[in-house]
Formats: sequence, structure tokens, C-alpha cells
Amino acid sequence: MAIKLIQKYQGWWDSSQNRGHFWFTYYDNTRERSVYVDAPEFQIMMDMLRNEKPVYGDHTRALVTTQSEETGEEES
Repeated sequence: MAIKLIQKYQGWWDSSQNRGHFWFTYYDNTRERSVYVDAPEFQIMMDMLRNEKPVYGDHTRALVTTQSEETGEEES
């Protein structure tokens, strides 16, 4: 799967199994479910999805990434 721009997301956490997954809605309006991730991965991904823009992802690898930013650039 290619890395695509994420427009919206939903995070699902299952406390009984201590794992979670995400639903990514991509720029082309496709909606895909990620593989399961553990608690530290879930927290890192949720932080990036909440605080970085734009965010790109690949649900098949539970991967999220941002565009490169200049050093010292502040968040808007």
C-alpha cells in the first residue's frame, strides 16, 4: 500500500486486550482499518494525528508520517 494523505481518523482502543487500531479516511474518501498496535505505538500515533498537519499514512503497516519541516518551525 502506498502512503496517502489522511483527511480524518478514528482511534479504537480495546482495554481488555491492551491493543488498538485506527480507521483512516484518505484524501480519496477511501476508509481503511489499520493493523493492531500496542499502547506505546497507539499513543505516539494519536499524538501525531492530533497535532501534526498534514499527516500521511499507510493502514497496512499502521504508519503515520508528516511532511518535512524546517528546523525550529513552530506548530500553528
